[in-house]
Amino acid sequence: MSDAEAKVELIRSLYEAWHRGEYGAECFAEDVEWSTPHPGGTVTGRDQLHAWLRSYMGAWEEYFNELEDVRVLPDGRVLVYLTEHARGRSSGVEMTWSVAAIVEIRDGLIQRYTGMERDDALREAGLAE
Repeated sequence: MSDAEAKVELIRSLYEAWHRGEYGAECFAEDVEWSTPHPGGTVTGRDQLHAWLRSYMGAWEEYFNELEDVRVLPDGRVLVYLTEHARGRSSGVEMTWSVAAIVEIRDGLIQRYTGMERDDALREAGLAE
């Protein structure tokens, strides 16, 4: 398996773990850095990320990520497109939003995950027109 294929497989395995209701700790470096614009926040370290994900996903009665595209960029980072589907635990409100992430992988583990709007991801990746 090539380096690029291994990176794509790592991202896919993370989302598959989440679909099974698992955290996916084996995908993250011990000192992982995670940031997202919604609900907003940055965490550092596998334990802190686990607590954040447990809290975030616990706010939803139903939560599902539809992984749309995973591609390795020329600089080795990974661009991820996904659509999140969720229904609020207390409100029952259903929400859907399309987002992106740029992921840095080191030694076969996710070192940095930066969630962002799709247009921002294209600019960050150097793919915007």
